[in-house]
Amino acid sequence: MSGTRSGSARFEWPALPRSETELEALMDAIDTALSAEGLTVFQRPLHVGRKLWEAFGWGGLVFPPRELANLPGYDGDVLMAKAQRWYEGTYGDRLKGDGAYGFAPVRLGNDLWRVRAGISFGNVQLFVDRNLLNRGVHLALRGTTASCNVLCEVEGLPQGFADRLSDAALREYFDFYVFMFESLQWRDELPRTELLGMASADYDESTASVLGGPYGQARWAAEQAVEKTLKGILTIAGTGFPTGGANGHNLEHIAGILSQRHGIPVNAALLRLAACSPKVRYGDEASSEMQALHANHAVLGVLEQLRRSPRTAELLGKVTMKPSDKV
Repeated sequence: MSGTRSGSARFEWPALPRSETELEALMDAIDTALSAEGLTVFQRPLHVGRKLWEAFGWGGLVFPPRELANLPGYDGDVLMAKAQRWYEGTYGDRLKGDGAYGFAPVRLGNDLWRVRAGISFGNVQLFVDRNLLNRGVHLALRGTTASCNVLCEVEGLPQGFADRLSDAALREYFDFYVFMFESLQWRDELPRTELLGMASADYDESTASVLGGPYGQARWAAEQAVEKTLKGILTIAGTGFPTGGANGHNLEHIAGILSQRHGIPVNAALLRLAACSPKVRYGDEASSEMQALHANHAVLGVLEQLRRSPRTAELLGKVTMKPSDKV
């Protein structure tokens, strides 16, 4: 039996397993399919539910109680518990990862910091508190709500620094965190296409370069992230775009095609913040820290605008399904 499909095609499997042998065959096929989508070992257990939904209309907890794996049967939460046990037994410590949708640079005080957009499940209440010992409730039990102190997501932030942040700075940071988190979470749920994968890598490179200091490279990577994101969406829509010439890398022109053909507008001011000349890549044109930071955040702004457009959801819905394990 074969359950793998390339690209964004629906995963298929003839029937729910009825034995450990059939479960092994199913899980091997699911793992192969998720690997083909470009998902790392750490990411794959988070996407098992999507494949089970595609094949069987499955619904349930992404991480059910482990003891359910010892029960008889192969459906509902019992099936997922056995699927998660399969991953633990197959990959072991390789499943350990940073558990993040991504990272972004943020300015707090007089310096730049790396902030983490951590993966979450279910309803999670975000809050901000100077007390870094108050991390929130990471595992909600019955009758409680999971929560996260987003100031703890700033890597290496000392308590003394947190204590000195003003109320206005905390509010500004909280608003940025929500904006960044929602944008990177949406990016993670996009179809696994070559262009969109490269766009994600370009944004990650931009973040690293903003924090590391080569600001020209940070700006260039941000420009590439926006360009490949827009072209990736157009490719999914089956809409052509210039690849060379005067408009091949013109962000406003490419975004104009997306707006005119599909009714998905992107703010021109964001595109101008992200745009830059190839000269910045080689240091022939000077770049400042502020320009690099603004270009990086412009990528997040473009992702937010695409995410908020109902036409984007309609377009993507025709070719891919939103992962059912993102609840």
